[in-house]
Amino acid sequence: MTTSCISGWDIGGAHIKVARCDSNGELLTVTQVACPLWLGIDQLERAIETLLSDLNNQGDRHAITMTGELVDIFANRQQGVSDILSCLKKYIAPQNTVVYAAELGLITPAHATQSWQQVASRNWQASASLVAQQESEGLFIDIGSTTCDIIPFSNGLEVPSGTTDFQRQTTRELLYTGAIRTPLIAISQAAPLNGTITSLAAELFATSADVWCLLGLLDPKTIQDSSADGQSWNNTFCATRIARLFGADFEQASLNEWQQVAQWFAEQQIHQITQAILQVISSQPSLAHDAPLIGAGVGHFIIKRCAQRLNRPYRDFANTISVSNINASDNAAAVAVALLAHRNLT
Repeated sequence: MTTSCISGWDIGGAHIKVARCDSNGELLTVTQVACPLWLGIDQLERAIETLLSDLNNQGDRHAITMTGELVDIFANRQQGVSDILSCLKKYIAPQNTVVYAAELGLITPAHATQSWQQVASRNWQASASLVAQQESEGLFIDIGSTTCDIIPFSNGLEVPSGTTDFQRQTTRELLYTGAIRTPLIAISQAAPLNGTITSLAAELFATSADVWCLLGLLDPKTIQDSSADGQSWNNTFCATRIARLFGADFEQASLNEWQQVAQWFAEQQIHQITQAILQVISSQPSLAHDAPLIGAGVGHFIIKRCAQRLNRPYRDFANTISVSNINASDNAAAVAVALLAHRNLT
């Protein structure tokens, strides 16, 4: 069945992102909905229903990539891939669906279930592959709500040191730190307040979004995730959550002082990511000293700061692939799988 539009789906453990392009490969819509998949497969069903209703895209060709198979409702990643594809089958006809499988290309859902190793957590590869077709060399970096991908590319191809999450965590091409959901205790176990470095509570009291909202670099209106205590993302609540790490209350310091604490955590996270970038660069001795960092994800502003520290040019994912949709960079994998499908299916 031939249709005029293609919808690219990036199915994560916390969100689903969909990018829709027309027959000319022009992006029409890029959107995201929350999907806390760890709470149950019904969360995925609700998210799919919401997206199909909002986009009215049932008749499209659909290209799928995913990372949601890693959540702990599944016994293993193989089951996760199978169950996610089975859930999609309830809503989208398999004959209208292809699955991104890296070196295997775009394959049928049945084939994807059998070749799950090439499907599981390969969304970063779709994005890096698309960027590599537009830029001669560099690093593609995507900082999302939860993770940071750092992928070298050269001569039209992505050149990762590994492809599985385990391999990529070993090489730090996958770093579990993000702009929204990362517990602050994972960024630093101590922080300064009133001139003293204080050990912090090893509890999920505050996350990275509290830091970046307090610093005015993350718009609270764009956050679909719940905060650690379920309260809003305004400055007072963000500071209150950070104060709990110190065993303190918001009232024990001024807002300016809590923003200074937030700056501490911001510097620690930037340092972690910069160190990982340097490790990845060390595996690419031929990479030019002025090869750019191509940034994507809701945490792209962090990548800009890393580029400044490394004295490398920064370029935005959307500009690199020449698309104008303001949401494209924050949803790079969905955009990439839609455009790669357009190139291969039309």
